[in-house]
Amino acid sequence: MNETDLAASLERLMARVDYYLHCELDEEYDHDRPDTARRQLEAALRQELLRASAVGLVSAIAGGQPVTGGNDPD
Repeated sequence: MNETDLAASLERLMARVDYYLHCELDEEYDHDRPDTARRQLEAALRQELLRASAVGLVSAIAGGQPVTGGNDPD
């Protein structure tokens, strides 16, 4: 993942974090419940981690590097 991709990913996640905190902390904000915002934040985190994993796999394949299967220390 290059710097541009990383910056875009962080920007998307921070927007979800801001929304979650706004729902959680702002007593006057009643457009959405904090639990819904929390689920949206969790989904966004999962999506960004999957995207980063996919980019890493494609980069490894394109670069001719062996692709390892997860947390195996070998």
